[in-house]
Amino acid sequence: MRHFYRRDAATFSGTTPGGVTRQFTSFSQLRDDIVDARVWSGIHFRFADEEGAKIGRKVAHWGNRHAFR
Repeated sequence: MRHFYRRDAATFSGTTPGGVTRQFTSFSQLRDDIVDARVWSGIHFRFADEEGAKIGRKVAHWGNRHAFR
């Protein structure tokens, strides 16, 4: 989303299926929250999620340069 909108700052919220509403002020804050949630729930180790986030940034950068010309 940062690449698409060309900024990190954005105020938005999301509601989980359980009815919990989370509010964010940036796309990177959401990314960090997702990494934390996956680690805390025991799905992955932090290293794996942080590396996945790096790969995601690279894929988004490539897509922005090639698919959204």
